[in-house]
Amino acid sequence: MPSPNALLAVQMYQQLTAANGWQAQDAWKGVATLLLSCNVYEPGLWQPFHGTVVYQERNAFKLNAAGQPNAALRAAHNLTAYLAQELGTQDLCNTIGLYWRQPNVAALQPHNLVGHAFRSIVVHYLQTFGDPRLDYEEEADPRLLFPGFRFQTRSDDARIDVVARRNAAPVALISVRWRYRHDRVDLVDEAHAYLPPARRINPAASFYAVVGEMTPSRLSKLTSNAPPVSPHGPLTAAVHFQPDLVFCGLGFNLPPGHILHSLEWLARETYSW
Repeated sequence: MPSPNALLAVQMYQQLTAANGWQAQDAWKGVATLLLSCNVYEPGLWQPFHGTVVYQERNAFKLNAAGQPNAALRAAHNLTAYLAQELGTQDLCNTIGLYWRQPNVAALQPHNLVGHAFRSIVVHYLQTFGDPRLDYEEEADPRLLFPGFRFQTRSDDARIDVVARRNAAPVALISVRWRYRHDRVDLVDEAHAYLPPARRINPAASFYAVVGEMTPSRLSKLTSNAPPVSPHGPLTAAVHFQPDLVFCGLGFNLPPGHILHSLEWLARETYSW
């Protein structure tokens, strides 16, 4: 069951989507408007940073001795200009980060909040734009879902972010991460743990990674474990809420052959589950 703060994020996302008439191809803008920010969190409050979208850890953004921005900060300026154009605003920093200005969450540490909010928004997106005949469960207990399996590599309180069911049978497992560490891509470990028992129930079951991560070195950790780079890899596909933010906004590229899908693609994919 989503937390009250995650439900707040979904409610805000619904309102933004309805007010702007966004459809599947542009409803990603609600995610960006709510969860991206130009500010950084200090204990108890959000503070302005460089006037650009903070797309990775704050210590990546630096000015040199002459006061010139480093590569990460230059990319952030490009992303800010691109996103402002996409959202149709000349004041991006006051347009995005809406979720973090809500009284219920403004003073709270954002790490867990953003993960839960992003996961619940992804589920809502799939319910709205995907196959309506599917049912979704958030934070499913793998030991209840797959009785008899021990999952020795997972913690005792491990949960599967999202399970999609058709006629009560699991058809897709989805691991949702807003960000993740370069040296510890847990989504791939989850796929190795949970996909085999899922396929004991349904041989056609799939495992998707859905992320908001922006750095290509981290994204390639996912795309290298999915087709076409790894045709029989643990991930069915790597999905970003809007890949164009990475490619067109930041100007980053992935290695040749690596594919990062969109939420719109994933919504279409649900009809095949």
